[in-house]
Amino acid sequence: MAVDGSITRRDFLKGSLLGSGAALLSMPAPLPACSPGAAAHPWNGYAGTGDYARSNGNTDSTRTAAHLLRDNKTAGLLGDATDTGESYDLVILGGGFAGMSAARTFQKERKPVQTCLLLENHALPGGEAKRNEFIVDGYRISGPQGSNLTVVPTDKGGWYNELFNDLNIPRAPEFQEPAANAGDIRFSSTNYLPMFGIAEQAASAGYFFDTESFDLEQSYWAIDPSQDGYEKTPFSAAEKADLKRLYHGTGRNLAGADWKQWLDSITYREYLEAVLDIQPRVIRMLDTTLSTTSGMGSDAISARYAMISALPGFDTGFDSKSLYRIPSDDKEVEGLFSFPGGNDAIYRLLLKKVLPDAISGGASFAEIHDSPYRFENFDRADSPMKLRLNSTVIHVAHDGDPGKAGGVSIYYVNDAKVYRVRARGVVSAIGGWVNKHVIQDLPAGYQDAFDQLVYGSNMIVNVALRNWRPMAKLGISACHFFNSSGLGGYCNIRRPMVFGNNQAPLDTEKPAVLTFYVGFPKPGLPAKEQAAAVRWELLSKSYAEIESSVRQQLATMFDPLGFDDGQDIAGIIVNRWGHSYVAPVPGLFHGNNGESVMKHITSEPFGRIAFGHSEHNGIQEWFGAVEHGERAAQQIMQFL
Repeated sequence: MAVDGSITRRDFLKGSLLGSGAALLSMPAPLPACSPGAAAHPWNGYAGTGDYARSNGNTDSTRTAAHLLRDNKTAGLLGDATDTGESYDLVILGGGFAGMSAARTFQKERKPVQTCLLLENHALPGGEAKRNEFIVDGYRISGPQGSNLTVVPTDKGGWYNELFNDLNIPRAPEFQEPAANAGDIRFSSTNYLPMFGIAEQAASAGYFFDTESFDLEQSYWAIDPSQDGYEKTPFSAAEKADLKRLYHGTGRNLAGADWKQWLDSITYREYLEAVLDIQPRVIRMLDTTLSTTSGMGSDAISARYAMISALPGFDTGFDSKSLYRIPSDDKEVEGLFSFPGGNDAIYRLLLKKVLPDAISGGASFAEIHDSPYRFENFDRADSPMKLRLNSTVIHVAHDGDPGKAGGVSIYYVNDAKVYRVRARGVVSAIGGWVNKHVIQDLPAGYQDAFDQLVYGSNMIVNVALRNWRPMAKLGISACHFFNSSGLGGYCNIRRPMVFGNNQAPLDTEKPAVLTFYVGFPKPGLPAKEQAAAVRWELLSKSYAEIESSVRQQLATMFDPLGFDDGQDIAGIIVNRWGHSYVAPVPGLFHGNNGESVMKHITSEPFGRIAFGHSEHNGIQEWFGAVEHGERAAQQIMQFL
């Protein structure tokens, strides 16, 4: 039976397995066989070891199902739905931070007889807060799949501080000291700070200038170039002057007290070109950085977001402190760090709070971080709180007039079958690009708000190295590069946190994870067209193409220093996120042409459905997701 044209019912059901049967058929080979020729899915590729090998970024099955939802190919499935007979007080759509926060709120405020079901489409919960794990030469090493920065609260009150207390999130974790053979190399405890151009403060950084990009006779490295005013770089005199100006602090406020609205009304490129008179090649460098944090380039993203995201150019004339130039000994930097696999560590603490038996072991941070999932306890029949994996929601509708209905019907696909459950209320903790397709009879205001959103894409590649001697010879822990390899322009080795077992020391002869953050800026296109072009480039490549690019990039930079990709690379994991960020185009924060700001609409319930997602803030942060998941759950709890 064709759902619509050439897309058949079987196509959708197969595409919606989302890591269950389909993923098991394509589970990766063991680590020693992960290099070229390994038996891995041609699109997903090698996925590491442990529980997280089930799901690395958007897998091929999630991609297929998402596109069928986008193209409205699911209506023909509803007639075949099996009614499970289940009725819950609350059903939560999406198992990322927002969804789990809604579950935590329900758990705290529910009456003894009330029940909740959380539906998650991936084979693992967590949204983008997942890790990649490798076992290399007996050591366990990890890198982030996506969500990856912890900001310690500085105030003693407020919900964010309470969240840290409730989950017992470490505020001042210990980090490893470099071994003697690392010399004086500086390491950042995050992937982000060196990426933002403060590398010479947060980490020892090398800039690789290749022959093709700079018309040189021979490629070469410049180490910490800001320290000598970029004198050893091949930039022009005007470009060097701009780099020094941006590095040491510049900015111009042309709007007085209304500067926030002004910066939100123009793109970052307009600000750099028209206000600061920055050279084109320097802007292209900033495009690379911005695209890793927003999924788009400077001609699509507002100057206000660039400022919030710590890009340079806002040091004078504004009453906000620029993160771009915070010195390495500033206490605020000490409050920014990454857990080994990114924010999955915080997510696991949240999951353990909601479903204590979902993770093996005790309640210490190390146990919660390192112990395996107990999947048999996720969806127990006798539990008032259930987490159902591999379940793609395809249709959500009130049982009657949304203003009067007493319940909601939810249809989802699991294990190639369509099911229906009912709920007295729903929290939709998924992005607007899905909401507008699955939530039925949305009023025009909601539909318009979701239609206004533009989503960027990015890719995170974690490379397990058996050693990192070439970087040690250069005296660096972070790399910036400029050639058009399709890998952005940045990678680094973080300073590892101290806890648990089998951790590799920070030693040049021992394994480490080198992480690439990759954006795909497409300057010159309108925002939505740019987003589509970026997503196409991300999703159209095979794993083998990306793996080859990684190997070639590392060989180009490090072969003269003794690097051997066949011997020194133990594994490469690719994590693609087709909707990694809501892209803050001009007007998202403060309205555009008098229209209502998106979050003022979607933060209000629609009948018995409330929306909660980090995109409501215009910035996709884990704590914003927690905030809006909690708010949405509280809105629905009023009906229960």
